[in-house]
Amino acid sequence: MVTQAVPAPARWSNWGATYSCTPTRIASPASEDEIAAVVRAAAERGEHVKVIGSGHSFTDIGCTDGVLVKLDRYHQMLDVDRAAMTVTAQAGITILQLSDALAHFGLAMENMGDVGYQTISGAISTATHGTGEKLRNISSQVVGATLVLADASVLKCSETEDRAAFKAAQVSLGALGVLSTVTLRVVPAYYIRSLQQPKPVDELLDRFDELTQENDHFEFFWWPHTTWAQAITNTRTLEAPATALLRKGFGSYVSDILLENHTFGLIQRAAQVNRRWIPRLAGFTARTMSRKEMTDRSDRIFANERLVRFAEMEYAVPRSELVQAVRDIRGMIERTGFLVSFPVEVRSVAPDDIPLSPAYGRETGYIAVHVFNKFEYAPYFKEVEAIMNSHGGRPHWGKLHFQTAETLRPRYPLWDEFIAVRDRLDPERRFGNDYLERVLGAGKAKEVRPRAKRTTAARRVKTKS
Repeated sequence: MVTQAVPAPARWSNWGATYSCTPTRIASPASEDEIAAVVRAAAERGEHVKVIGSGHSFTDIGCTDGVLVKLDRYHQMLDVDRAAMTVTAQAGITILQLSDALAHFGLAMENMGDVGYQTISGAISTATHGTGEKLRNISSQVVGATLVLADASVLKCSETEDRAAFKAAQVSLGALGVLSTVTLRVVPAYYIRSLQQPKPVDELLDRFDELTQENDHFEFFWWPHTTWAQAITNTRTLEAPATALLRKGFGSYVSDILLENHTFGLIQRAAQVNRRWIPRLAGFTARTMSRKEMTDRSDRIFANERLVRFAEMEYAVPRSELVQAVRDIRGMIERTGFLVSFPVEVRSVAPDDIPLSPAYGRETGYIAVHVFNKFEYAPYFKEVEAIMNSHGGRPHWGKLHFQTAETLRPRYPLWDEFIAVRDRLDPERRFGNDYLERVLGAGKAKEVRPRAKRTTAARRVKTKS
């Protein structure tokens, strides 16, 4: 099959419309050989190569002035090894596609985030995580991978085969090569019993240690300008759900997805009309939160559909700093008078040993803040980032932040090991772009033919806070 290459659109934009760029063209390879051919041709032309998944990263990590590679035709599950409890899939498969394929074999992912249409390569490359203080991020489920390198060769790596490259590839930011196939550790299929209920945010903060220890998965969404949050406890079980608790079919989709997104969208548009309405709108939202209980297949509970677009920043802080960091954000919003129409999400995950994982080497808490995509995000996010800096925070690689290589390097003990692998696998920075130069540093002298920069932040509607 011949690799499809189409003329590039005037601009490519990510899901949140926070960044856009103008690539020279877009390629959609359908095999590893075709991926290698795209890379080889780009090298001959002296162009950069950048792979995008679903475009759900909010930074300019997916932008390029060269060839933009989409893996939307490269999305098959290739192998199931029941003895080893692993599966191998092409890197363009989405979380939901993989979950559906696994379900036919009575298997499931160990843990997952809440964006089901994210590709497995994008989730791995940016250290996407789920929830649960005893559970690690998606990258930690990877036990092997193949990468198409800058010279179009294919590198196979694992814990026992080029381990340094493997550890770097588990969270690579797309800086090492094109992630082609991944082998993941999986578990027997399980169900999730999910309970959502409104609770005073102070109670949830006071009991956060207890609640995370008692539940497989615990998180909450606090509504700024109120004292209320929506608490979510998810319990894993191998038993099929009772009919009364089972979320089924189109009716549940209308109730759980369409109506909730529609209502939330109306609230955001009302806030756009008059920002001063936001505290009252937040109060209305808090008052209308209700208790909901449901049980379903794990991926159907974890993954949600996002119909209201936004910009997001998320930080990983030491678990011991999490509660105070949330309290500091609450105090900052009160002090500055920022009008915030999106909730603040709070959860925890287990530590891992991946060099560029935000959860490297420490029990970790995550705090995510959001802004409706019609509003300016920078003033609020910069204040949040200052708080995260004071608590030893590390940014989620797929979410907005204002860090540089200089500020990031001290936060990652194995930073230099990652850079050494990058220097070995991509010395010419074939897979580089503005984002990687900013967060990883320029490193070795580039031999890729320079081009005019075309990456820009998308315009924001400026509004007074």
